[in-house]
Amino acid sequence: MPIFDSYLNMLQERRNLPGVEGSTDILLPNYDGFGFANLTPTISHWLGGPEFSAPVFSNIILDQFAPKYKRVVLLLVDALGYKQLTHLMEQGQAEFWKRKLNQSKLFPITSISPSTTASALTTIWTGTTPHEHGIIGYEMWVKSLGMVINTIVHSPITFWGDVGGLARAGFDPVSFLGLPALGELFTNSGIESHAFVPAGIANSGLSKMHHVGTQLHGYTAESDFLANMRDLLNARPNNPKFVYGYWSHVDSLMHRYGTTNERVTEQFRSFSEAFERIFLDKLEPWAREDTLFLLTADHGSVETPRNPAYELRLRPELTDMLVMQPTCEGRLPFLYVKPWQTEAVCQYFDQAWPGEFTLITRQQVLDLELLGRGVPNGDLANRIGDLVAIPHGNTYLWWVNKTNVMLGRHGGLHPDEMLVPLYALSLD
Repeated sequence: MPIFDSYLNMLQERRNLPGVEGSTDILLPNYDGFGFANLTPTISHWLGGPEFSAPVFSNIILDQFAPKYKRVVLLLVDALGYKQLTHLMEQGQAEFWKRKLNQSKLFPITSISPSTTASALTTIWTGTTPHEHGIIGYEMWVKSLGMVINTIVHSPITFWGDVGGLARAGFDPVSFLGLPALGELFTNSGIESHAFVPAGIANSGLSKMHHVGTQLHGYTAESDFLANMRDLLNARPNNPKFVYGYWSHVDSLMHRYGTTNERVTEQFRSFSEAFERIFLDKLEPWAREDTLFLLTADHGSVETPRNPAYELRLRPELTDMLVMQPTCEGRLPFLYVKPWQTEAVCQYFDQAWPGEFTLITRQQVLDLELLGRGVPNGDLANRIGDLVAIPHGNTYLWWVNKTNVMLGRHGGLHPDEMLVPLYALSLD
């Protein structure tokens, strides 16, 4: 059977949070061979590259693949959840992926935590967990800079239109992580590393952080993205290659319209058709030989209808007990609490949103290994906050000083956020 999900029940057993037993809307990340954090170590293993601190995939997954490949192509479709993809295939709305399934293998794996793009892509490009690389959320308190930063555009979180503005505070994206980039490690092992990303972010701080040693290819639309990636593989040089492609439109539309909206579904359908027509059908035989194609995502998503009850501008009693606005994600708020106010904050959540959030402490986050394991980033504890609010169902918090227009979100621990596909197609 091409869908390998026999271990899904095992993953779903990891639901327990302190004080909440057996919650069906919580799924903790797996870092032991069934998770997104195991992807880069496994790709390196297949290509003959270096080992990483995180393990490769479990043998339950690994045994379904060849021992080695000459080229690995990784297509990351931002926010394409595992349940979303399987539902689209069942409904005939992802026809290409359903048709190819008999020649493929599909595995559910867990995202990392926080289940968000900056954290997940840093995991891809360093081969480390968020616990190690320290990029934990879209908004993150950085003590050395004395500010909360936007980890995507590298600006202070309260500054609008100031892309890369952290440079004025001495922020250097290349050295900030203090870890070698995947491209450097692969280059040292004789492996070419290529990344196809939208031209608008090709020279961003996040790209500079991730793509040291990687050949960067900016694109304008799916046509040049897929044609250029195909041409790269069709070229004759025979050295090992890691080829990465990033597609953001599913995520962008999901945030605006919600996970199951027609606009999201149709975008993925049209991209998939272009992928087959422009990329797959025109690969030369030598480009297919010993080449593995993988489709995955950084996270899934949940639909979050607008609800003023979750807007902190209407909750001055709560914000008065916090040192500053929350950080991380609306679906995983980090709370920095004033001295002696921790119990009062917990009581406020219980009264304002009974049963809708579970609050855990910084130490519980670490004890649960929610962010992974390994040698912790030196600033990790400062970045987590005193309390972490874990939403149940489709709850969230909104603290941004603008109108809430988001109908879909991610970042939390709901299975629809946490489960992502590993769809593998051998091209030869």
